[in-house]
Amino acid sequence: MAIDISGRHHEDDKFFRVYAGVLVEIKADRIVHVEKIDIMVKEKESQKLRDIIKEVKELIEKIGKDFDYILCEKGEFFNISKDIISTILKKEVIHPKTQGEFEAINIAHHVSYSVRKILIEKQKICKNKNNK
Repeated sequence: MAIDISGRHHEDDKFFRVYAGVLVEIKADRIVHVEKIDIMVKEKESQKLRDIIKEVKELIEKIGKDFDYILCEKGEFFNISKDIISTILKKEVIHPKTQGEFEAINIAHHVSYSVRKILIEKQKICKNKNNK
């Protein structure tokens, strides 16, 4: 499962994070097929490692545990050792090395970023309607 988190920066006194989990069948040079895509949206006042870990655990539960490892960029868990994060999540965490792994991360990134962008635009539209 490849994961990506968009929105890990402070905005309007909150963190508006969108998590994307992408279950893929992968080969070293490509994605064979995407089995499942799921998202989770969280709006919190804090941005601590414990928040990110708790929310990734929720995403894992939501997607299901039928995958071998979590594929993510080093920065997703504040550059904490992948061995430590693997122990906490009870799933092996790896960082992309092959073209297929980079493609999986890229899919997850596009999903999380796009969903976040759509939700923010929707919030703006709703605020504008309420202010008229």
